[in-house]
Amino acid sequence: MFVMMFLAFGFISYFMGMMIHSAWMYEDHPKMKRNSRGAWILCMVAGTGVTGWLFAYGYYVNF
Repeated sequence: MFVMMFLAFGFISYFMGMMIHSAWMYEDHPKMKRNSRGAWILCMVAGTGVTGWLFAYGYYVNF
């Protein structure tokens, strides 16, 4: 069960980070290049944060 929860969290946070990256990087950001490692890491951290909040909120609302 814990392996499946970890895999689900990993996949959801990765795809959430990809959605944030595609939405944020196609705007005009003169300080950050589109394919920079910093932008990719920032968006993956944001995706993990959003997914973590969703998992935590879903857990605490149901109990």
